[in-house]
Amino acid sequence: MAKIPFQLARIIFNEMQSIQHVVLKETGKERHFSIQIGDSEALAIYRRAMKRYHQRPLTHDLVDRVIAGMGGSLKAVEISDLRDHTYYANLVIETADGEVRIDSRPSDAIALLVGNNVDLFVDDERVLQPLFGENG
Repeated sequence: MAKIPFQLARIIFNEMQSIQHVVLKETGKERHFSIQIGDSEALAIYRRAMKRYHQRPLTHDLVDRVIAGMGGSLKAVEISDLRDHTYYANLVIETADGEVRIDSRPSDAIALLVGNNVDLFVDDERVLQPLFGENG
């Protein structure tokens, strides 16, 4: 599986609908795609990207603390699959025993990604080829 580096390019808020979009762009290239997410997910990503934290931990802050409390660290996020118009993601967590991949909604994975400043990779075969074809 070839993993292609991508980055969060923007969050598109549409006040007229409850569906928002995150746009992911291939690092150093023009290829990009968007993932539909809900209002609260878009706001969580935005808050973490802007470093706007609450006094008490919200869900993604809690996940960060659980990972760290168990001796791990978030190493990367992977958008790993596209099935039936649904994207799948993995959190790649480095532990003392090696890497562990945890299934995640892409919106949650992206919120954790921006809060931790880690890399984002997209599976070329399972995600990009179905979107862009063999030649990208």
